[in-house]
Amino acid sequence: MGVLSFLLWLAPGGWRIDGSDSLAVLRSARRAQEAYETTRRYNLPEQFGNWGDACGERFGQICAWSQGSVADETPPEEPWRIRQARARLLAALDQAIATSPGDEWIVGQRVRYLLEDGQPGKAARAADECRSAWWWCEALSGLVRHVTGDFAGADSVFAVALAGMPDDERCAWSDISALLDGALAHQYRKLDCAGRAAFEARWWWLTQPLYSRVGNDRRTEHFARRVMVRILEGRRTPFGFYWDNHMRDALIRYGWPTWWTREPPIFRVIRSEPLITGHTPSPAFQFGAGAHAVDDPGSATPDDWALEARQPRERYAPPYAAAFGYLEHQSAVFTRGDSCVVVAAYDLSHHALFDQRAVTTTLALAADQHSLTIARDSGVTGGRARALVARLACQPLVMSLEAIAPREGYVARARYGLAPKGAAISDVLLFDLSPFDSLPRTLSAAVKHAHGSTRIPAGERIGVFWEVYGLSSDGEEVTASVMVTRGGTGWLRRTAESLGLASRRREEGIEWEEVLTPDATKAHVAIRALALDLSGVSPGRYRIEVTVTSRGRAPLKATREIQIVPE
Repeated sequence: MGVLSFLLWLAPGGWRIDGSDSLAVLRSARRAQEAYETTRRYNLPEQFGNWGDACGERFGQICAWSQGSVADETPPEEPWRIRQARARLLAALDQAIATSPGDEWIVGQRVRYLLEDGQPGKAARAADECRSAWWWCEALSGLVRHVTGDFAGADSVFAVALAGMPDDERCAWSDISALLDGALAHQYRKLDCAGRAAFEARWWWLTQPLYSRVGNDRRTEHFARRVMVRILEGRRTPFGFYWDNHMRDALIRYGWPTWWTREPPIFRVIRSEPLITGHTPSPAFQFGAGAHAVDDPGSATPDDWALEARQPRERYAPPYAAAFGYLEHQSAVFTRGDSCVVVAAYDLSHHALFDQRAVTTTLALAADQHSLTIARDSGVTGGRARALVARLACQPLVMSLEAIAPREGYVARARYGLAPKGAAISDVLLFDLSPFDSLPRTLSAAVKHAHGSTRIPAGERIGVFWEVYGLSSDGEEVTASVMVTRGGTGWLRRTAESLGLASRRREEGIEWEEVLTPDATKAHVAIRALALDLSGVSPGRYRIEVTVTSRGRAPLKATREIQIVPE
């Protein structure tokens, strides 16, 4: 996200200071800060803003535009005049804090400019030595922890800071209305401050970028932005004008710039106020959950998280993600009494960012922000698909399958809701046929060779596995069928293999009759697997539909969406 601004002048706001000596120190520190920003503005490296004639989104006289998920260019080296001027400012702030150790504005500027100067250790000490209101000191410590990547620590410290704030201050800091739009914004704004707490907790849970990481870095980013708003209020900015509410809105939604450039002047012989571009970290994504996910997480779809929305309401650039994409996979749910077994299969060898790299993959399942079940796998990718399995209580869940190559900073995720309904038939699980001499007779055998996605190369055979529940232990006579449809039109599939039954084919699929008997080791669970030959099937999207009918029961149906792709 790049930000370009034009001249704007507003009267500065004030920070509360007690005593005339403190006021004189504060005035001197503010003059030093303004002198530094003037020096910085006129010595910034020159670079065209790359925004053309399109403003993107306007915040007053500030123009914001985004490069989306594309990483921004490397920041140019900071000129020595700026580094020298910042050193003088930090020296002045050190003298000021020694005289006025409890001044909120001075300690905030020390922490800000020490972080900007690449001195996080000194910034942490400045926050620890803070003698202002203790909640403000905790908030500054939270900022330092967040900027240095200690998201779990930042989460904890910000929680302490919020608990110590006056009620009106805490309500303002917790406010997420700037991050919401449409139905969610309308729903949120109708609530009073106390009523918003549950809404905020759910939204932050759904908005957390990765459940596999400790600490919600999108939430700590929000509170870090709140700290920066307070630090910047009322003073001259690198853009050349004084802080105003439009800048607050832009910062809360998109973050604060971490490096700056100025447009080359049109006429170098004429001195003019430079036009400044502030560059926020990239690549940045919209992590906010949509209204459907917030209202009913168990039925949420991947589209309820629009990471690369064309007109994002908010954006955040995780420092651990040089790339953040979608993780191809397949998932299926199987019932075991009151529990559900969730299977997620993936094949990172087909993913250009992950192939032959050390990757940690996590299957995370949560019913709410207070519960989390995790299964993990680590290793160098390549060769074959892998699968993660987790068992937990059957209830509406959010599933997040996450892969991280930490050394390269590559991240991929698939997130959506799962809503087990206690159906008498499981989901359909695709498995690869090549390792089998005979079809799998257990779920664990099928999982071991689960296909890594719902994409199937044209001309290949694929295995289909499902379970039926609640049958008599003596077995029941059923009629079963498997159909593959495209665009709602049924058409002939090649015969399923190794059913051990005489089958008859119809133009719309395959149908057979058998006595379906529960597995001897799992009461009332009957297992069925077959092979489909998809040779001759043209590329496109299809649906596999399994139907099982027995006397006196409603038909049981399970489906699997697939895509046939060119070899």
